[in-house]
Amino acid sequence: MNVKDTRKNRRYVPNLSADLESCDANYIRFLQLFPNHQTADALVFAVSLGEREAEVHLNVTERCPYTTFVAVTVTGGLDSLAWLVWPRLSICLYHDLSTAEVLAIGDHQKLHQRYEMPNKALHHPDEKSQVNRALGELLAVCIEHGRTLEAVLFTDD
Repeated sequence: MNVKDTRKNRRYVPNLSADLESCDANYIRFLQLFPNHQTADALVFAVSLGEREAEVHLNVTERCPYTTFVAVTVTGGLDSLAWLVWPRLSICLYHDLSTAEVLAIGDHQKLHQRYEMPNKALHHPDEKSQVNRALGELLAVCIEHGRTLEAVLFTDD
């Protein structure tokens, strides 16, 4: 048996510890960005990409006693690249566990922890881990470089 045969037959084993750390860090990042998510329904961040700007929309879709469901979408910024479409992420904030997990990406509604290779839908074996890390990177960019696009009201006092 040669080295190629050994790698080919190995099954992907998720690193659950690293995945949980990523989800826990995403929860903390989300609370930094959107601390009033229990009362506000939406928040929009602008992020500069060189001369262009992208908007990151955080929309609360459902609130429950121990969970909050949020849709994350990114618009603009790379309009000249028509082939690049940012997918919509559906995330769940588990308040009792202090963790945030990506539940769905685009039309793919149920992300599995591991995908067998090969598969008809061409999913990566560690797709769920990759998507949770990507969410973390997006939230980190919003924290470091983003600004909220909320209306400011001035009153004559």
